[in-house]
Order: sequence, then C-alpha cells, then structure tokens
Amino acid sequence: MTTGAVTCDLCHYRRPAAGAPPVAARPPDGPQREMRLCAPCREDRPGRRRRELIEEDFSWQVMSRQAHDLADAYAAGRWLPYEDEHRWALGLARTYWTRPALEAALRDPNPYLRAGRLVRVVEPLPRILGIVGPGDRSLRPVQALLDTLAVWSTRS
Repeated sequence: MTTGAVTCDLCHYRRPAAGAPPVAARPPDGPQREMRLCAPCREDRPGRRRRELIEEDFSWQVMSRQAHDLADAYAAGRWLPYEDEHRWALGLARTYWTRPALEAALRDPNPYLRAGRLVRVVEPLPRILGIVGPGDRSLRPVQALLDTLAVWSTRS
C-alpha cells in the first residue's frame, strides 16, 4: 500500500520523486508502511543506501530544516546568535567531525550556548555520524550554517 503522497512523507515540503520506489518505515507503534520521498530526501538522507527509513533519517530531516531556517533567519537579521554561539560555531567549523569530537563539544556547560538555538541544530550530529562519514552530503546544511557563523566570528 502506498500513501499517494502529494508531498514527501519525510520533509512534507516537496513533491515525491516521480517513479521512485517507496521506502519502508517502521513506526514504533503500528504496522510497517511505505513512504514516498522527494529527490533531496531520497538522495541526501543518512540511510539512503537502505530500503527503509531509519531513526537517523528522521533526525536528519529535523536537523536540516532547523539549519536552513536558522541560516535564513541569520541572513535576514531575524536571528542574532549569542557571541558564545559564534565562537562555538567557529570551533566546530574548524574541527574534524567525528562522533566523539561532537559529543565532547555538546557537553560544553556554557549557559549561553545551552540557551541558544544553535545547539539544538547540532545535537543530532553525533548519532548521524554513526551512519555516515564527516564529509557526507547529508551534513551540508549544518556545515553551511556553521561556516557562515564562523566567517562572522573571524571578522569580529
């Protein structure tokens, strides 16, 4: 059974890819179902080599959306990160991303960092890095956001 989705079942934003086979999803409570994905979700999700969606795919989708939203808000001047968030972004942009490195960065007890919006975008990264490598295309939205913030940090 297919969903007959008008929009992608993962991002709920774009139209599903025409002619692409559905992927399976196993919700925690309920029967397995088939989901139709748009081309970006099909090609960029961490579990793209699998025939079913995994938990990291859902985390990736939320993380990507938040990264895009923050980047747009920053460019439009609707989001002004704390100075500590800028410094943290600079450090993350310069770090070779491994699961242990990001887990250590997320343990930063700085209350201004914890109160900011950036930390919520980065929180899924260690789990996603358990599936993909540090240069994977699924990480591009977060890398772009951190690079943008890091550029500002080096100027000030």
